[in-house]
Amino acid sequence: MTKISKVLEIENCNKDDLIKAIYTTSLWEKITPVQKIEVEFLAPNVLRSKIYDQIKVVNVPIEMETEMVLSDKGEEPEKGRLIELNIRNNDQVQKLEGRLRIKALSSTKSKVGIFIDTLIFTNDFLKLLGGTADMIFQLKITDMLRKLQIFCKTRSLNEFLHNT
Repeated sequence: MTKISKVLEIENCNKDDLIKAIYTTSLWEKITPVQKIEVEFLAPNVLRSKIYDQIKVVNVPIEMETEMVLSDKGEEPEKGRLIELNIRNNDQVQKLEGRLRIKALSSTKSKVGIFIDTLIFTNDFLKLLGGTADMIFQLKITDMLRKLQIFCKTRSLNEFLHNT
């Protein structure tokens, strides 16, 4: 069982706008650190993605299709908004349970955290990547939050909200 966590404070990132943007395909297309991604929402809270990437650490091509269920649990005092994350219909990941936490630090600054409590890969995926699977997943989460941070430095989350 793997535990992964990454938290960043992001300037020019209004909490409410980010929460709305999470439910747009264009946000995921912009911040997901892969060579190619196809994204669609099957339901308002079910994100389906097809990912194509080259894992540089082990020089292995990855093709992955998955559905991520976003369960909004609402606002918790002093902690911010909680969105639970679960993966389903994935041949490489047997089980993933995690949380996305977004807390407003000001009207233009948010603290964003991704916390993976359970991550269990299938045996075939582990054979392909060996012991680097956990590390690769941690790096992808870090890269995704950094891409969001870099985007917010020069652009507005409103771009995602007006393209829905």
